[in-house]
Amino acid sequence: MKKPKSQKETGIDPAVDVNTRDRFDLEQEILQCWNIVDDITQYVESGASAAEFKILSQYYERKFDQLWDTFGSMVENRKM
Repeated sequence: MKKPKSQKETGIDPAVDVNTRDRFDLEQEILQCWNIVDDITQYVESGASAAEFKILSQYYERKFDQLWDTFGSMVENRKM
């Protein structure tokens, strides 16, 4: 079973102020969220348990929350 990557491994640095992110950060966060498709396929093929799927779900919930925060900040700061 593949362990979900940490935010550091995926290039999302939670220490970076969301207000300093730009459209390139937003693009990277969107692309990283697409990994969920491959991860779900791999989990199914490996016979992952419900607990493992819950962990994957929590991981991607954090990633999507970060993506939404970046988007909201960019709209608020008129970067979009």
